[in-house]
Formats: sequence, structure tokens, C-alpha cells
Amino acid sequence: MAFEPGTRPPAIADRNRLLLVLATPFALLLGSSLISWPWRALDWPGTVGSLTPPAIIFLALAVLGAMWVLQRGLPIGMITWVPAGQGAIVLLTTGFIAETTGAVIGVAVILAYVLTYFIVLGIAVAIAGTNASLGLSYVAFFVLTQAARFPLFGTDADIDIAGAGSLTLLAFILAAAELALLAWLARRLIEAPEGETTSVALIIISLAVAHGLIASWEDPTLRGEFGAVQVTEQFVRWLFFVSLQMALAFGLIRIRGMWSSEPRWAERPPKPLTEGEVAVNTSDTQVAFVEDEPGPTASARRPGRPSPRRRPHR
Repeated sequence: MAFEPGTRPPAIADRNRLLLVLATPFALLLGSSLISWPWRALDWPGTVGSLTPPAIIFLALAVLGAMWVLQRGLPIGMITWVPAGQGAIVLLTTGFIAETTGAVIGVAVILAYVLTYFIVLGIAVAIAGTNASLGLSYVAFFVLTQAARFPLFGTDADIDIAGAGSLTLLAFILAAAELALLAWLARRLIEAPEGETTSVALIIISLAVAHGLIASWEDPTLRGEFGAVQVTEQFVRWLFFVSLQMALAFGLIRIRGMWSSEPRWAERPPKPLTEGEVAVNTSDTQVAFVEDEPGPTASARRPGRPSPRRRPHR
């Protein structure tokens, strides 16, 4: 699975089609929350935890798409489909037990997320062999799958919230805008020259951090405790959550890069040059040319006295 930034894939020549391929898995995650809104508002049957049957289908399609991409070894699909599929597994796990209470359930959710994250981390380190920016962006894509799950204020809240429908619509618009920007950045990451992938990766990571600020009002509003202190606490928790994951990924990718690079001390020092030599540094070999000294003259090659000139005969 080799992927080189800055080269357009031959199978996807149209940039709009490329954007569609990259955005589809995030659209499935977002659609799982959107389609649950009328289902749960009308209290239709079949809901398990916080997941409705259509939401389960959408998330399952994201997982199956990631498995298909892995099986085919498609490098473009690895960028968004696989992290989205892994994020869908987390959303399925947390959604099934959303209505269940207890400390054991909470620990199980944390363990499920940690296990999935370590798998994400392993794939990111493998991708970083081609480009470190791709590996870090892969982790950020996985983290931002949490943005696809927006709260349904009319059904998720335990209390009556004024303007619940408007608040849910606002949360959906913000989540859709985030994921649309994420898909556009994913295409920019693929099309960018190799020297510019680092700046695009930094923007993607910044978007992952900014999500905590954008969505920091949602959980306090669901609890009926909206305020500056609660919003700040929510953002700090998200900042710690993202920083821990990105720092671990960055450290492992740096270690991998150090191990895979050849140490400079192992190189053989160049041979010292004598007087009259000119060194020409080629790709890997130092070639020395010796300037030709002027050869000896005819008189210098003839030792002894010069022979006398003969007189011509008259």
C-alpha cells in the first residue's frame, strides 16, 4: 500500500469524483445520526440503545466499506474509509449501550475505544513509512469521526429543552460543515506536493482540536447546565482527549522514522586528498581527479652534453 502525495490517481481523474469518494464514509456516519432524528422523535419501534435500524445499516455500510478497501489495498480509500469504518465501530459500541448505566459499562466503553485506537495507531505508523503527515492525518480523521454524532435534544435529553428542534438542526449543520471541510482537506492532502503535506496535516489536526470548541455547548445543554464554566470544562476535556492521542501517534511515528533512517556515524569518512587533487562529489561517491603535471621536455629527457652541429659538405 504505497501512496505518494502530489500524484493524481489514474483511476480517479476527476477532482469532484475524488472528493465524493473521500467524503462518502463521513456522510454515512453523519447520516446515521440524521436518520435517527425523525425515527426517535416519532418513537418508532426497533431502537436499540440510541441506535435505530437505519442508523445501524449506515454504520454497518461504513464498516463494510472499510473492510473492502483493506481487502483491495486501495491507497486512496485508506485515507478516509478505514478511519471512518473504525470510528463507526466505536459509534456502534457506544450506541448499543447508550441507555445502559453502571460503572462496568463505562469501563467496557473505554476499553473498546482504547483497543480500536491502538489498531488505528498501528495503521497510522505503517502509513507514516510513506509520509509522516499521512500517518498523523489518519489519526485525526479517526478522532473527528466523533463529530458525526450530534445530539438529538428532543430525545437524548432527560429534561425538556426549549427549542429542541432548532438546537438539533444547529448541531447537524455544524457537524456537516466540519465533515465537509474535513473531506476537502483530505483531497488537498492527496493533491498537495510532498513538501506541502505537513501544512495540510497541521490544519487537519487543528480542525480536530477546534471541534471541541465548536461542540462544547452540546453536552452542557443536554444536561440543562449550560454556562461558561461548563462549556470551558467540556472543551478542556476534549483538548486533553485529542492531545493525548495525537501526542502518542506523533511519538511513535518519530521513533519509527529514527529507526528506519540510516545513522550518519556509520558512513565511511572520505579519503583525504593530496596536493594537486580535486574532489568531485557525485550522488554517493567521491571521485578524485589528479591534475596532470607538465611532462618532461625533450632536453630534460636527454642526459649529458648536447651533440655538436654538423657542418654541411661543400
